[in-house]
Amino acid sequence: MRLKDLIVEYHDEKNEWPESPSSLLDFCQYKYNKGEIPAATYRNLFFQLHKEETTSAH
Repeated sequence: MRLKDLIVEYHDEKNEWPESPSSLLDFCQYKYNKGEIPAATYRNLFFQLHKEETTSAH
């Protein structure tokens, strides 16, 4: 999964675009914890989002 795919999935589920990289990171963690994103994909997305200086609510 690419970052672009995660953004589209966020929009499809929430009917809004992510407000910030931090909200996208929270969504990514939520999907990972539910088992919907494999660990390797999660790590990749996590590092991409951290480049944007995100902070997680978790």
